[in-house]
Amino acid sequence: MVNKKTPTSAQATKHEKKQLASAAVAASGGAGAMAPAVASSFALAFMVVCLVVYLLHIAAAIMIPFVIALCLWYLINAMARGLSRVQFAGLRLPRFLCFLLAILGLAAGLWFILNLINHNVRLVREAIPVYQANLELVLPKFLDFFKLEREALVTELKQYINLTTMMATIAATFTGLAGKTLVVMFYTGFLLYEQRFFERKIENMFSDPETQGRVRTIIKNIDTSIQRYIWVKVVVSAATGLLTFFALKYFNVNFNQFWGLMAFVLNFIPYIGSLLAIAMPSVIALVQFNDISMFLSVALTLSVIQITLGSIIDPRLLGDSLNISPIMIIFSLAAWGMIWGIPGMFLSIPILAMVVITLGQFPATRGIAVLLTKTGNIDHEVPRRA
Repeated sequence: MVNKKTPTSAQATKHEKKQLASAAVAASGGAGAMAPAVASSFALAFMVVCLVVYLLHIAAAIMIPFVIALCLWYLINAMARGLSRVQFAGLRLPRFLCFLLAILGLAAGLWFILNLINHNVRLVREAIPVYQANLELVLPKFLDFFKLEREALVTELKQYINLTTMMATIAATFTGLAGKTLVVMFYTGFLLYEQRFFERKIENMFSDPETQGRVRTIIKNIDTSIQRYIWVKVVVSAATGLLTFFALKYFNVNFNQFWGLMAFVLNFIPYIGSLLAIAMPSVIALVQFNDISMFLSVALTLSVIQITLGSIIDPRLLGDSLNISPIMIIFSLAAWGMIWGIPGMFLSIPILAMVVITLGQFPATRGIAVLLTKTGNIDHEVPRRA
């Protein structure tokens, strides 16, 4: 009978140490092999982002009208959806009539805005040199009122507050956008024409009825949220513009129609737009009346309008899910301003809102959408597999 030697505890411990050392070497080798792959992925992602930014920049003449058309398309759908809820003697308007009324109403509004822009920009550009000269005379009095050092600040402010340059930039932006009206109309028309085929495309893309249902739910959630966002922003911006117009008309500030229109447009640029919508009419009031109290009255009134509508009513109408993180808003303004200039700044927040809403509908990207929001709340639940 052969006696088998039983391994001692010291030998067993030594064997376990060898196994642990081998496992550690294998793990370090695996991590070392994985590190270059991760670095390559990050490098590839960075190059893709740079390429996309470059393509967006050089394709601005094509992409800006398309994004504007996309926003108008969502706005028309939101208006048609609202009209479809209206009842006359218990009857609802036909779908075709709802869209027709929405298109006609939007076309009339855009025609009015373009005419208003064309008329007021010309008048303001003619009067700006006089206002610039008056501003340089009023600045010393303004600085003395707040007990600030006159000579150094007057010289510095003259370099930054150039009304002629500001108006030339604004006029060039509006003229450029107005020149793209025909292209925007074509894009919007084709989007409206093709949306009736979306259902057929989904059926042909996915044969499984369950998958078709999930895709329909996701698209419905995205469409509803984006329509609500654009509709609320347009309504709140219009209310801001009207109240600004009436306030400036009450104070007899010149070009009150133009500044009301500017308040409507600038309301699409958070923070910066609100500051400009307050500062520019207030400076005009200061130059026009040569009175510090009038400047303060106009600035205070416009600030109340902006705070009430922008900080109280707007968030309540949009809900928590579309309260985008302020740091992401600033980053989006800077990024799209770099890519597309001033038009990019106007479109930056609608684009960011669309991205957040879309990312929130998919489990793989929902976490990114939560990080981009201010409160971390996403209204719609993500459709999941049964």
